Amino acid sequence: MHVRDLLQVDSLDLTLLWGEGSLLDREIRGVTTTDLADPTGLVRPGELVLSGLGWWAPGDDHTQADRFVAALRSAGAAALLAAEKAPGEIPGALVDACRAYETVLVAVPARTTFRAVTEAVRPDERRAADELVALVDAGPADGAALDAALRSCGLPASGPYRVVVATLGGADGDGAVSALVEVLRHSPGEPFAAGGLPGGEAVAVVPATPEAERRCERTPPDDVWPAPHALRQAPLHAGVSAPAAAAEGLGSALEQARYALAAARSEAPDGSRVVRVDDLSTMGPLFAGVPADVRRAFSSRVLGPLARGGSASHRMLLETLEVFLAQHGSWSRTAEKLRLHVNTVHYRIQRIEMLTGRDLSRLDHKLDLRAALLCR
Repeated sequence: MHVRDLLQVDSLDLTLLWGEGSLLDREIRGVTTTDLADPTGLVRPGELVLSGLGWWAPGDDHTQADRFVAALRSAGAAALLAAEKAPGEIPGALVDACRAYETVLVAVPARTTFRAVTEAVRPDERRAADELVALVDAGPADGAALDAALRSCGLPASGPYRVVVATLGGADGDGAVSALVEVLRHSPGEPFAAGGLPGGEAVAVVPATPEAERRCERTPPDDVWPAPHALRQAPLHAGVSAPAAAAEGLGSALEQARYALAAARSEAPDGSRVVRVDDLSTMGPLFAGVPADVRRAFSSRVLGPLARGGSASHRMLLETLEVFLAQHGSWSRTAEKLRLHVNTVHYRIQRIEMLTGRDLSRLDHKLDLRAALLCR
């Protein structure tokens, strides 16, 4: 696609502010988004540069605009697309700078998202997203290759980012990707790249800038997650990583998101659920992400005969242990809850200690037993 072709896409409603002749016939070879005051080193020849003009402040003189546009010209950018917050709000100094440095300048109306522009330039964006998530999934990647993959998806080459992993029960990878895209599009104007991996996983890379985080707080994924589930009548689960400071951390973020996804499946096997790694602040949700066979093995090893026995006396001891730990080791409160004499509680706790080999006067042993109960 050439710059002139992009201007003719009616749905984008772009306005040419400056550009003429052969400059409009330049081929667009990529897309990059930046709000840095100095984009030197970020832009490659033939790229379309999308900017929200976050680097511009009212009252700035021509120096800042000249520096920004000079960097684009030096890098060989095909054109600059600047976002308007309101019609006619593109700074005159920026128009002058683009004219002086012979760089095409196009205004993007507030109703047109940068993602829409990127999709118009690159209709086969799903292929680019698939390549990005495959690169992240493969492990430590060459930095240049990862930067190029991010740019090809219209994502910034610098972090932070979050990774989202989703599955749609009973559906193939394409169904999961479609459902994930549907949810992420509820954050208007926020870029993301969503692709699929073998096994039915849908993976998205989303910038975790402060503004993006604030938008997520206003419209959290929990609010919109049930919609695709209701439409497809299938359980939709997702895990969200903690922010990765740089592209090199995307592989680790993917593993975090998978762990949170396992927790989501465990907590709501038959319904929609999204779990963030940030929310794993207690042992219950944390252990939910551990594979079921590992949880069972741990529980059996720690509880010993109490885990394996099905007798009424063992069930009674398990109940006493749960109440005792819930009451922070208080003999009197445990006796009150169970309607027992304190001496009976003492006897039962002694039996539990003998059968498990744990000392309930020790904090670490209490934690082991509490974890074993949660992992049953």
